Amino acid sequence: LSLGVSLIFSCLASAVETLKWQDLAPPLGDIKNPIMALSRSQRNNLAVIVWGPNFKNTTGKMNEEERKARTSLIASGIDPDAIIAELKVLKEKERQRDETLVEELNGRDIRIPGYVLPLDFSGTLVKKFLLVPYVGACIHTPPPPPNQIINVKVSDGFESKGLFAPVWVSGRITTGKTKEKLSFVDGTSKVSAGYSIEATKIVPYQD
Repeated sequence: LSLGVSLIFSCLASAVETLKWQDLAPPLGDIKNPIMALSRSQRNNLAVIVWGPNFKNTTGKMNEEERKARTSLIASGIDPDAIIAELKVLKEKERQRDETLVEELNGRDIRIPGYVLPLDFSGTLVKKFLLVPYVGACIHTPPPPPNQIINVKVSDGFESKGLFAPVWVSGRITTGKTKEKLSFVDGTSKVSAGYSIEATKIVPYQD
């Protein structure tokens, strides 16, 4: 009987999946970043064109540096306009992926590491927070896409060690976008989260 009970609890424990943040976003597909096939000098030349003052000028106007960069790329067998067109397609694919949730995760018992951005708290006791994949997300930089933010509720709260202390969050994950207002010293910001978790366990992060 003791062995049977142990096996049951062992199976229940193993049912909790450990997720990585990339698991929360759908795969990008077979599209490849065309930049990866370029040499360093070719990348530099492309940057001169893309960041040049006459980029997107429909009259074909270019300064001397841009002309040299374009000539060098063409001479090496690279069509800069084709590369730029591929980059636009890649950017749009990435934008679509950033807005897409992995619906297959809905209802699963998971655990995932991340950093805490408190929403409902009293001192160090936090009852609701956003879990994000890196320090400073939503604070000093544009927020991560919705599928890289999790809205977490903790019924009894937990003692947070601060914004720079990563944690493991365990619980049942659900898909569905929510919006929360984050307060900062210099104002507030609305942030969209693609997932939610009713946390059953929160512990300091360890590998």
